[in-house]
Amino acid sequence: MEGDRQEQEQSQVTGKISTGGLRPIPIIIANEVSERIVSSSVTANLIIYLTTKYHLGAASSAIIIFTYQAAANFLPFCGAIVSDALLGRYLMITLTLLSCTIGTTLLCLTSAIPSLTPPDCTLPKQGCPSATHVQLLVLCASLGLMSLGASGVRPCCLAFAEDQIAHWDAERKDRVLRALFSWYYVSVGFSQIVAVTVLVYLQDKMGWKVGFTVSAAMMASVTLLNIAASPFYVKVKPQKSMWVSILQVAVVAIKNRDLVLPEVDHGDQYHSLPGSTQLVPSQKMRFLNKACMVRTQAGGSTRVVEADNTISSWNTCTVEQVENFKSALSVVPMWSAMVMPFLMQSSSFGVLQADTMDRRVGTTRFQIPSGSISIFEIMAFTAWSGCYDPYILPALRRVTGRRRVLTLKQRMGIGVLLAVASTAVAAAVETRRREGAAAHRRMSALWLAPQYALSGLSGAFGAVAQIEFYYAVLPKSMGSLVLALLFLGAGVASVASTVIVKLMNVATAGGGGGAAAPWLADDLDRGRYDRYYLLLAVLGAVDLVYFVVCCYVFDETTQNRSLEASGNEEEMVEYPG
Repeated sequence: MEGDRQEQEQSQVTGKISTGGLRPIPIIIANEVSERIVSSSVTANLIIYLTTKYHLGAASSAIIIFTYQAAANFLPFCGAIVSDALLGRYLMITLTLLSCTIGTTLLCLTSAIPSLTPPDCTLPKQGCPSATHVQLLVLCASLGLMSLGASGVRPCCLAFAEDQIAHWDAERKDRVLRALFSWYYVSVGFSQIVAVTVLVYLQDKMGWKVGFTVSAAMMASVTLLNIAASPFYVKVKPQKSMWVSILQVAVVAIKNRDLVLPEVDHGDQYHSLPGSTQLVPSQKMRFLNKACMVRTQAGGSTRVVEADNTISSWNTCTVEQVENFKSALSVVPMWSAMVMPFLMQSSSFGVLQADTMDRRVGTTRFQIPSGSISIFEIMAFTAWSGCYDPYILPALRRVTGRRRVLTLKQRMGIGVLLAVASTAVAAAVETRRREGAAAHRRMSALWLAPQYALSGLSGAFGAVAQIEFYYAVLPKSMGSLVLALLFLGAGVASVASTVIVKLMNVATAGGGGGAAAPWLADDLDRGRYDRYYLLLAVLGAVDLVYFVVCCYVFDETTQNRSLEASGNEEEMVEYPG
């Protein structure tokens, strides 16, 4: 592009290496693509690896996977804080890429060194030795290092790519950013497709050693490439973090709880930065206004100022800080209502179901690997997300005659509804599978496609609209909170899934010598996984009601405008709160 050519000409004149621009961005995106390919391939097939190589039960394997997913989703929330306040984005990405490389290498070693896994079973489903504490420790350490890798790569790569063009003029920067966001979502979908097709196929057909070696080699290559590209990066130094600002408001509001709020607000009663247009806080969540109140002498109304004529942020916050904190709190109800779809989409039992079904495609001899069954979810998500803005939305506008066909909250609600439908279909399919197994008939694994497709559409509606909703409601200074909230919701869902699986197995395990198998038994034909899916569908229906209540009860103030383009038409459209 023109910007890059100008920078190259300037670098040739000065003899210095030009930094930033478009050149380093593909490497930055490759960092996240590689991490997501590796993590997605491991997650897709991990339950098969745990049940066959470590001889763990289905429920125990699911708990390990849910814990790994929870860590991989919780840690990016922490990684964003550490990156913004301490390390900076480049150092955070580099260190966490190294951690992910070590983790994948350690996982590869568990498949290559026989002493790191239990011996094979002497008879099928009989005489299977359990894994030792050391073997489980090595396994958990590898997964822990991989989840630590996600803590820096996922929240920082997109922001780091934006840093490379931050010095450009606004018009050129906005044009490139739109393309960057589009390519980012395409690359995420591409990485998941590669993970559940190529890598899972290698694990299934050529062995765990080959599959995990490819993953480790990929992470090592991208880590070295990232280090080699270091001279070409623009590296923004860490500064005061938005997270510190949020903490300050909470701490100062508690410290100032003894202050009495005035009946009528005036600008001189609150602390604001010079030149700020926001002099008085809003009436929403008014108790937080105490954080920006200027302390007065007892019985008087005179401002108390420090000796150096400054006010500490840990004693008095600004009005802007308080309003930002209120904005963050205002999205909590909607955020909590969107946790349940993540929970319904996080089940790994579909892979075990596919492993017991007929995975042939038509009359061919080709079999879909069990871990690749989620390809239907990824394809549905990618296809709908890619076609919605350029094709589906214009068609709906022509049919309805309205510019805004669906609000963000409506799209989020559709996402919750589709997640409920997905688990209901999963319950029906599992019921048919059990009936076929009892009659010694193998059901086609393609019957699992509808539930996965519905799950993908649920994400295309709910997750994407959720991101746009946060961008619309939160101020621009809190943009890094958007992806962090999404990862946090997925992490909470993983923890909730672990608790549900554990409680369900304890509650449904039959007494009297184990005459009745628990719902989530190791043998799928003896268990009642259909009831597990049905329970999730019921919980999802309750969550849908809760979501509707949140839409009507809680009101969020729209603060940002987004450029919504359709073809050649570009118009500033305000997102509805």
